[in-house]
Amino acid sequence: MAPRTTTVLLVGLLVLSGLSVAAGGVIDAPPELTIENQADTPHRVTAYTVSESESVMELNFAVTTDDGDRRLATLEQLYWPGEFRNVTIADDGVPSQRHTVEPGENVTTTVEAWTPGNVTIYVVEDLGDDQRHVHTDIRTCTERQQEHELRLESDGTGGSYTCASSLDWLLP
Repeated sequence: MAPRTTTVLLVGLLVLSGLSVAAGGVIDAPPELTIENQADTPHRVTAYTVSESESVMELNFAVTTDDGDRRLATLEQLYWPGEFRNVTIADDGVPSQRHTVEPGENVTTTVEAWTPGNVTIYVVEDLGDDQRHVHTDIRTCTERQQEHELRLESDGTGGSYTCASSLDWLLP
């Protein structure tokens, strides 16, 4: 009887160990981004990831003004849309990834450069309106496994996000 009990206990520990490894991958998984373009024009969404300890609102972006001048603007100045176009990060060392989404298209991707504790910034530009900046979204989440969604529409942009995974109740 003792060897059978020992075998059952060892098998149980192996199963729990496997679940722990799988859960560990979910805990630190980067955000999953879904972009749904319901607008009449293509849009470009650029995701930037920065450390939470950095002064996020003071990040510098190169922008083009309505007068055609190229200058720097902080993220704080980009919070409201419409004043700039052709927005690109000016600060060194800020990871980014870009996605162009055509009208009627849905794209789901992973924000690869993200690590736990990072802030994710989304800058949305309307490519059918001379790369006009139409939306900025800032997502900071200390919970596990994030899901971000952006809905691009002709009359504006909306979205939602989820911070906690379905395993949140199991893990400390």
